[in-house]
Amino acid sequence: MWDELVRREIIKFGDFKLSSGGHSPYYVDLRRVLAYPDLLRWVVAKYGNLLKEVDFDVIAGVATGGIPYASILGFNMFKPIAYVREERKWYGAKREIEGAVWEGARTVVVDDVITTGESVLNAVNKLREAGAKVVAVAVFLDRQQCGVQRVEGTTGVPVKAAYKILDVLEEIKELIGPAKYRQVKDYVESFKC
Repeated sequence: MWDELVRREIIKFGDFKLSSGGHSPYYVDLRRVLAYPDLLRWVVAKYGNLLKEVDFDVIAGVATGGIPYASILGFNMFKPIAYVREERKWYGAKREIEGAVWEGARTVVVDDVITTGESVLNAVNKLREAGAKVVAVAVFLDRQQCGVQRVEGTTGVPVKAAYKILDVLEEIKELIGPAKYRQVKDYVESFKC
C-alpha cells in the first residue's frame, strides 16, 4: 500500500518546510488519505490495531491532522471523541478542547505524524489540565526525529506508531530510486535521540 501513497503524492520528495520549522527532503500529507476510501480504510485499520490492547474512554485528535482519524476511530469503536486546538478560541465559549472530556477520562491522543512531538505534547498537557488521564498516544507515522522519545520522556505516556519512516523507506526503495532513498535515509539517520 505504501507504493500507492507515493503514487498518489501523499508521500512527496523535494524540499519541504515542516511545522516544526525545520526542512525535510520528504513530506507525508496524511490529510490527502481522506480523499481515497481504499487508503483511508487501510490507515484506520492500522490505528485500530494500535489501540486493541489499550483501555480507554475517549479518543482525542490533535488539530488538525489527528481530528479526522480520531473521529472515524471513535465512530468505529463506539467511543466519545474530542479534539485539542492549537490555541484557545478567542470567540464563543473560548475552549481549547472540543468534544467529550471529563475528570479522570482515560484518553488516547491521536495524531497523524510525529516529528518533534511538540503538537502531541501540547495536546497531552491541555488534556491533563482539563482533568483527563492520558493513557497512550497513537500516531500513524513516526518520522524518527526524536518526537516519540520526547513525548514519552516528558510525559511518561507511551507512544504507539503504526510505522517508522526508515521501515517505510525500505518498502518504497525500488519505487523512489537509490538517490532519493539515500537522501531521506541520511536525513533521518542524522537525528540522534
